[in-house]
Amino acid sequence: MNIQRIKLNFRRIQWKLTLSYTAVTVGSLLIVVLVFGYLLFSRSFIPLDMYDRALTPSEWIRIIDENSGHIWRPVLSQDPLDTQLISALMQESNLQITSYEILQIGDFQIQMSTQAQGSAFLIDPDAVLLGIFNSKLVSEDAIGQPLDMGILPGLEGSLTAALSGEDDPEQLFVTLEPHERFYFSVPIVDEASQKVLGVAIIYIESLPTANDIPTTMWRLAGQSVLILLLAVGVIGTLFGAWTASGMASRLGQVSQVTDAWSHGDFSDFIEDPVGDEISTLADRLNHMAEQLQQFLKRSQEMAVSEERNRLARDLHDSAKQEALAASFHLGTALTLFERDSESAKSHLIEADHLVDSVRGELTDLIHELRPPSMNGTHFDETINEYIIDWAHQTGVEAALQVEGYLDLPLEIKQAIYRIMQEALANVARHSSALKVDVTLSFGENCVTFCIRDDGVGFDLQQPHNGMGLDSMRERVESLLGDFAIESEPGQGTKVCLTIPIE
Repeated sequence: MNIQRIKLNFRRIQWKLTLSYTAVTVGSLLIVVLVFGYLLFSRSFIPLDMYDRALTPSEWIRIIDENSGHIWRPVLSQDPLDTQLISALMQESNLQITSYEILQIGDFQIQMSTQAQGSAFLIDPDAVLLGIFNSKLVSEDAIGQPLDMGILPGLEGSLTAALSGEDDPEQLFVTLEPHERFYFSVPIVDEASQKVLGVAIIYIESLPTANDIPTTMWRLAGQSVLILLLAVGVIGTLFGAWTASGMASRLGQVSQVTDAWSHGDFSDFIEDPVGDEISTLADRLNHMAEQLQQFLKRSQEMAVSEERNRLARDLHDSAKQEALAASFHLGTALTLFERDSESAKSHLIEADHLVDSVRGELTDLIHELRPPSMNGTHFDETINEYIIDWAHQTGVEAALQVEGYLDLPLEIKQAIYRIMQEALANVARHSSALKVDVTLSFGENCVTFCIRDDGVGFDLQQPHNGMGLDSMRERVESLLGDFAIESEPGQGTKVCLTIPIE
């Protein structure tokens, strides 16, 4: 249940917008970090062609001698040697390869540098270890002891050449893996006496080259994702939640007002003065509501007018004519009452029949104006009650057959009920039928209603007066249904309609 509720919450536009803000914020900054990092790494990492072009053994020895020789000569010239100073200098050493200045504003400076992975050793003229930097090959306990020549292949030859003051790079430089692992010995020589004060052994285990950029980028991306999710992601989520909350609130107002419109309440309109696309939508919906309100008003007026006209036609075609005929019979009866009482009596009897017919017509009209409630009982029961009452009033045998059952929408019930009233009224007025069969059939997606009588029938090709048949057809077609009439003179009439159910 909780999982389903969480899924429904994440389908809401507020959460979608919040997560989209978070994703865009994190993704954008991550892209910036990767692009910026790639540009920096491209400037600071060593190009592959630089090994053979610039980073030759002699160049490596020259770089180390120029950058650190002036530091170590005064230290190694002391007698006795200051071992603490040597240890401190070795700890502060680094194997920086390149340096790139990113930004400098006054004394504020941002600089990026790359360092090789490896270690360094400082040896005195007697091959005694004076200090180490970042070494996994020799422990701190070996300081003050003769250096173990087995820690690196070929170390004895390189170190011996350096201690003898050799400056040939080919004898000082030893390659273990091309462009990857190597070491070299740099003699530290007193400039005045040309005496060897010591030797610095530099061991390079790996260098940051252009081949390392993809791996470094992925590592940077992995670290950046965690940082962005914890920092920038939180900021993006809060900003997205705040923005989406306002938008969801505005859309909620639109939903609330339009829901009231769907129930016929046009007393309220959408107020959204922000001026964006939602405001434009709100203005258009308000305009649509005004037009719909006017349309409903005109439709109601037209419906009332049409219903009045229909009632007027029905009263004129039936009740008025029969009342006029009854009036003629009553007038004739009054004239003949003194001299021919039997004839007067027959006219009174006919007038009584006509008055009873008028009463029946008025009863039918009252039923049309005030149909029974169709809530709380099955629709077929309502239909059956009307048919029984109609049969009792007209003396025509009538039976209802029901197949299946579906709960119909109210508008379909009302349409079928009105069409049944009109059709049975036509049977009573014009067909002279003795029997009527009514069928109400419920299908899977439709309902079918038919009324068949055994009356005189009529020719469908001949023009007919009145609006009854056209009114029935219009009711069915307004509900996207099909309406059909089958009739021939002397063969009775069948009225059948089929209405789809959504």
